[in-house]
Amino acid sequence: MSHSAARLAAVTVGASAVLLGLAAPALAAPPTIERVQVDETFADEFLSEECGVDVTTTVVGHVTFRTFGRDGTGPTVLTTVNLSITATAGDNTIRFRNVGADLERRTSDGDLILSVIGQVPFDFNGVFKINLTTGEWVHVPGALRPDDLAEACAILTA
Repeated sequence: MSHSAARLAAVTVGASAVLLGLAAPALAAPPTIERVQVDETFADEFLSEECGVDVTTTVVGHVTFRTFGRDGTGPTVLTTVNLSITATAGDNTIRFRNVGADLERRTSDGDLILSVIGQVPFDFNGVFKINLTTGEWVHVPGALRPDDLAEACAILTA
C-alpha cells in the first residue's frame, strides 16, 4: 500500500457521532457493508525519498466501507479506517496510526460533500471538507502537522 493509498484510506474516530447526526429515516434500507483486512509490507517510496534512507513500512488493520443505496440527502458513503503503521529503516523504527472516517454526503442542493475526519499521517488532524461537485475546499483543518514528517525522518535516520 503506497503512502497516497494510505492517505486515501484516512478517516475518523468520531465517525459514529457524525453518522448519528445524519441518521436516515427509520424506514431507510441499511447500508451495504464491506470490511477489508489490511496486512501489507512494502518499500515505502514516500518516506524513503523524504528521509533519504530505504524505509520499509508495514500497515495492519482494517477499512470498512458503508454504502447507502438511497436517493435524496444524507450520507452516500462512509469509509472508516483503523490502521497501525510501522516504518523501519535499518535498526530504527517509528510507529503511528491512520484512523478516522471519510463521509460523503449529498446536500439538499444536490452537491456531494466529502469530509475527511481524523488523523492523516504527515498531513493533519481534524476535518477537511471538499465539495466534490465543484472541487471547492469547504473547510481546511487548522491542525496541520508539518513537523511530523521531519520528526519521523529524524527517528528513521538516527
